[in-house]
Amino acid sequence: MVSLDQTENPVSRQERIAVLVIVLAGCVLRCLFLSDVAVEHFDEGVYASNLWFGSEQGAEYPGRYFYAPPLFPFLIEWSMIFLGSGVWGVFLPALLLGSLTVLLTWWVARSWFGPAAGLVAAILASGNDLHLLYSRAALTDIALGFFLLLSVYLIWRSYLSQDWKWPVLAGAAIGLGWSIKYNGWLPLAIAFSGIIPWLWATRKARQSLSHFLTRGLVFTLVACLVWSPVLIGLQRCGGYSVVAANHSRYVVGFSGWWDSCSRQLLNHRLLEGPPGFLSLGFVCFVGCLLGLSWHGQPTHDAKSAESNSESGRLTWNTILIGLLAAVPLLGVWLLGVTPVSGFLAATGILLQLFVNRKPVSAEQDSNAAAQTLAAWLLAAWFCGLLLATPLYYPYPRLTIPWMMSAWLGIAALIGWLEQRCGGSLFQIFSRQAGAVVSIPQLLSAVSPVIVAMVLVLISGPWSVAAWQSRTGLADISRQILVDLQRDDANAADAILYIYAEPGLFFNLKAQGHQLTGPVADFQFLNSLPPQVPVYLIAGPHADQDPAFREQFAAVHDRLEQVHSYDYSPSLLVRLNQSELVSKDTNETVTVYRAR
Repeated sequence: MVSLDQTENPVSRQERIAVLVIVLAGCVLRCLFLSDVAVEHFDEGVYASNLWFGSEQGAEYPGRYFYAPPLFPFLIEWSMIFLGSGVWGVFLPALLLGSLTVLLTWWVARSWFGPAAGLVAAILASGNDLHLLYSRAALTDIALGFFLLLSVYLIWRSYLSQDWKWPVLAGAAIGLGWSIKYNGWLPLAIAFSGIIPWLWATRKARQSLSHFLTRGLVFTLVACLVWSPVLIGLQRCGGYSVVAANHSRYVVGFSGWWDSCSRQLLNHRLLEGPPGFLSLGFVCFVGCLLGLSWHGQPTHDAKSAESNSESGRLTWNTILIGLLAAVPLLGVWLLGVTPVSGFLAATGILLQLFVNRKPVSAEQDSNAAAQTLAAWLLAAWFCGLLLATPLYYPYPRLTIPWMMSAWLGIAALIGWLEQRCGGSLFQIFSRQAGAVVSIPQLLSAVSPVIVAMVLVLISGPWSVAAWQSRTGLADISRQILVDLQRDDANAADAILYIYAEPGLFFNLKAQGHQLTGPVADFQFLNSLPPQVPVYLIAGPHADQDPAFREQFAAVHDRLEQVHSYDYSPSLLVRLNQSELVSKDTNETVTVYRAR
């Protein structure tokens, strides 16, 4: 049976401090300038509005089941119960799970590929611009990413251990992720597509085939059991087939794969900023240190190191190491972070699978098999989502699971380098470890990396997409209430109907206007209350809806336009549109009075 020696790389004090700094930096990046964040995205309004509906209304926004299972809206609801409808109450679940993802990424990468891999993965997770942006949004994708990573790690432990708690925990984690987003079953696909090539390549593991099959069966059954309340709840809405039919509208298929992939690359390029550049720069710096240590490892004779000829050779070699470490940053300058990350990740996975050292003992053989299993699971994750994600409409947030696999792939590359240095990154330059790298050699190696990092920072955008203002709809909601109060003294008792704009609905409710409700038709015109003003508020989603335009044309004489507001949607919203519009392009919210 394959096992894993968890004591091979104990966490040192230096590593704890480094990880703590990285995690805190990730938390700070996610929590800065929260006053510029508000509910804006259509789906945010759906997920954050549970609190505004009573049990007689289903205790959720109408049609919520089309967009996501109930767990994440439930988390936001209870966060709002304790913290109110302000920024912290609405965004705390995503902020918390986004920050915890940094810590979890470190632990998973470290367990799979070593201390340096864990450090690099944490750096990438901490500063990734895409992950930063969506950690500050009331959307399901960050929570899905957290449970996807946790599930795959627990699946790995399940395959390696005799303890039955691991497949049970893995199944529970899969079920929770599945209860957050309908594609939360992805860990099951990764689990079975990753174990098959590993069993084929590891002859010893094939002798225990029943062990892996039974554990796979257990975590699958537990996952289905945990997810079953979601499936049961869907029966009152027509079953899961209704949800699947709705989702099928966004599938572009293989014919649209290239266009979707190209648009996703553009989305990522527009989101890139200093945090992402610096994160990859630090990764190159770590890779440079490991390459320098690997090069100097065979030379432990101080006298030979002092000779002029040897010293000159080392100087040119160290410069070459620095230049090689700087190449990814030059690639970022030319192509962007995402293509370079994908290439480095693919390289790391291939090296872990096919260019690993042969074990010389039974213990090393067991650890190597466990590491190879991790690499196969990661390969299934990385390649599967690289193929499948562009089959869907190019929403940027859909790439978060793939991006997380790229972090781990880059960590696999760094872990491969560390394994050839004969020790942990936190030990190889210590005197106790017999390091012979001098300060001049170190400076010669890292100088090209520093120059390349400065070049990328100077030439790249200085703005951070995650910190851009997203308060457009919240500001309009406040202005609507002010203007209506100025127009009519009875506006406080007015009924506001919101058509196809959950974000506006949420913000008006959060502003304290109780008589606000969503509508999907104009039936309310047939039962207008006497002496109570009634208004219809429509935004850009209504303007793009043919059903709205058709219905509006039939009743336009009963609706009088009283106010119109223009606002510029944030980058997060603009990247969701089929045609990417300029940041100076405004969208309109119109207020009509019913008569």
